Amino acid sequence: MDTRERILIAARDVFGKKGFYETKMEDIAREAGVAKGTLYLYFQSKEELYQCLIKEGIKYFIHRLKEAIEVHDALEDKIRALIKTLILLIEENRDFIVRMVYEIPLVNLWNDRIKNALLEEQKEFTEFLKSLIEDSLKKGLIYEGNVDILSNALIGMVMRPIFNSFMNGTISEDIEEEVFQIVKRAFLKI
Repeated sequence: MDTRERILIAARDVFGKKGFYETKMEDIAREAGVAKGTLYLYFQSKEELYQCLIKEGIKYFIHRLKEAIEVHDALEDKIRALIKTLILLIEENRDFIVRMVYEIPLVNLWNDRIKNALLEEQKEFTEFLKSLIEDSLKKGLIYEGNVDILSNALIGMVMRPIFNSFMNGTISEDIEEEVFQIVKRAFLKI
């Protein structure tokens, strides 16, 4: 693991525990096992580090979701893999995600630069989902509809209930199957 990666992991953990305002660059340096000066070689400010962490986190989530889906052939298995992987990713990063959701509007870090970078990262995953939807339509596996709307609806139907359950602390052991059944009834012709 290189120094930059150690810093990002440490930053995720410290921001997750303390939040943006209470975290100091010294805290992150200590957690990463590097000198404070080394931290500034990689990131000019706490804001830049936080923004990078968000961007890298989104990129990592998308990579892991694509990876989980690609290893399966059957559409049902792909959807189950999407749901299961999303749950695992949120569980692994819960503290940081909760802090981030509440703090981004307060910290005013959701500027055009970070928003555009995140949209660019999401574009690749959206195109990946669209191709999955198009292929499923051709095979007659899902109900007819606009590919853009169907891909957005699919990701919304998967992400929203899982994310809200985590944020509310009401996650159940059955959520994976419950979300799959909802998607199955809404999309799949089986």
